[in-house]
This record gives sequence, C-alpha cells and structure tokens, in this order.
Amino acid sequence: MNIFTKLWSRFSKPILAGRDSEYYHYIKSGYPSNHTYNIKNSRLIPKHKLAARYRKIRQLLPQNLTSIAEVGCSKGFFIFSGTAHLHCTRGLGIDVNQYDIEVCHWVKEKLANTRASFEIMQLHELAPRIEEFGGPFQTILILNTYQYLYFGSDSFPQCYLNHDAIFSQLRKIGSQRIIFNNRIALEDCQNVKRIAKASEESKQNYSEEKALEAASQYFKVERHGKIGKYPLFTFDIK
Repeated sequence: MNIFTKLWSRFSKPILAGRDSEYYHYIKSGYPSNHTYNIKNSRLIPKHKLAARYRKIRQLLPQNLTSIAEVGCSKGFFIFSGTAHLHCTRGLGIDVNQYDIEVCHWVKEKLANTRASFEIMQLHELAPRIEEFGGPFQTILILNTYQYLYFGSDSFPQCYLNHDAIFSQLRKIGSQRIIFNNRIALEDCQNVKRIAKASEESKQNYSEEKALEAASQYFKVERHGKIGKYPLFTFDIK
C-alpha cells in the first residue's frame, strides 16, 4: 500500500460521533471477535474470524433462501447477509442482550434494510408467536448459542436445561433447515459459573450424543465437519 492509498484510506473513513461512533466501534472490534465486521458502501465486510465462519455457513444455506432467523443473533451479521439474498423476503434475529438488539437496529437503519427485524426475545417466547413474524422460517441459525440456551449465562440466568425442550421449540419456528455450530461437549463450554449451579443430571446430559439424540426426534441430522474446533451440523425437518 503506497502513501496515497494510505491517506485515502484514512480520510475516506466515516466521521462519526456520539452513538454512531460507539456502535460503529462495537460492530468492528467489540466482543465477541467472531462477530465483528465493517460497513462500507452499504455492504457488510466481515473481519477475518467472521469471514471464515461465514464461508462455511453460506455453503449450507438453501440454494433459494427465502427466510432466515437466528437465535442469539449478536451483532446481526448473518441476518443482514441472509436478507441480502435475492429471494429472501424476511429475516429475524432474537437475542436477550438489549445492547446487541439496539446495535442491530442501528445497522438496519444505516443499511435501509426493510427485510430484517430484531427482537429481545427467548426461544420459547418466539414459538407461540411465530405467525406474527410471517410463520416458520425456512432456515434457522444456532451458532455458539446452545450452551447458553441450555445452561444460561452470567448476565441472563434463565435457561432450559433440557435438550428436548430446545429442539421441540426449534421445530415450531423452522420449516426446512437448522444450521447448528456449537460447543456441545461440557468441557468446551464457557459459561462455567452457570454450569456449576446446574444439577449433576443436567451436566451429565450435556453431550453431543444426548443433544443429537434429542434433535433426531424432529430432524434428519447431517454432520459437515467443524468450524474451528466445534462440530457443524444441519438439521433438516423430517
């Protein structure tokens, strides 16, 4: 990169202040790092970790993506990317983190994206209200969220502690495919404080074998290798 390119890169960056500056900094560098991206010319440019994840996730999307939802949407990248597909008419991201949903609404406004929506909501709250959002979604994403659905998190202690309780709700909100990439071995989970509070039975039941056993009651399970160290699956509606 020569000096003129460097100068242009420096001075062509958006000049932001206040809330805009705060949110922009968060989407491009805030935790978690595997959800960070830039906005350039009304397009989302994923950073390295997110780009690597997206390359594999994108290969598993239906060829004609018509609708997409994500449970635990974080900064919203996958919903914005999904609704950029030609035939995708609606996308929904839900999360229990109010700040993340605020940021997603800010990005939605910047992109003038009318297909994406975001709600502070839990899985079991969405299932009985799914018709309010246009009915079940063709594709559901569960990406590094499952440990928090099962055990809860430090900031949000509500949880399910039961695989069937999770997959039965997912079946209600999806019409074709779930893309699933998660830490489903107990020793890999990050929410150690919440795990310590769970019963021994709940902890013993948290395994790949038990999770897939529950999923297979509702879905056809197919393995697609790993993203990083963690398994990647598709669950197709039977």
